[in-house]
Amino acid sequence: MSKTNPNTVRRALNHLAVACHDEAFALDSAALQFGGERGARLRQQSSRRGVFLGDLRSGVEALAGVPAHGPSYRAKITGALRSVEALVLGAHQGKGYISCARATARTARAYARALTLDLPDDVRFGLVRQQAEIDADWQELRWLRWGGSLNDAQSSAVAPGRAVSPAPAGPADRRALDVWEQDGGATCE
Repeated sequence: MSKTNPNTVRRALNHLAVACHDEAFALDSAALQFGGERGARLRQQSSRRGVFLGDLRSGVEALAGVPAHGPSYRAKITGALRSVEALVLGAHQGKGYISCARATARTARAYARALTLDLPDDVRFGLVRQQAEIDADWQELRWLRWGGSLNDAQSSAVAPGRAVSPAPAGPADRRALDVWEQDGGATCE
């Protein structure tokens, strides 16, 4: 089976980069609004998207492309409207979590679409690991949106926001898992 055209892979990685930028923008905006421990948790999630962005940029550059920089205009306009709404009506944590959860869900859908492509093994491996963390963060944001406590969200056996590294399927996966764990893997703060 042939692998997907490098141009298609580059476009998919750039699409993921824009989705991660948009999500980080929403997370950072809500973190400023919340402050405290909840804000710190959102900043931590945003920081992880920054790590993902670095990986995605490297992938695009390795394919001789120009990486996407910054959030989309849609994210900027939506963020500005949310800021105005918060100034006029007052801040509401539920709405902040809703915007973060929606941005995270869009990122998760972008990852799912990218993973339908016939990608090189190393690219697929990295995207699967990133998608697992994004899915866990989405679950946590939904939990918090409905009034769940931050401690409850992080107290499960596998805390949301932490990817579980599955057993490697083949030699390429074992090699990638070793590199991923050396770089901090799912435990990287």
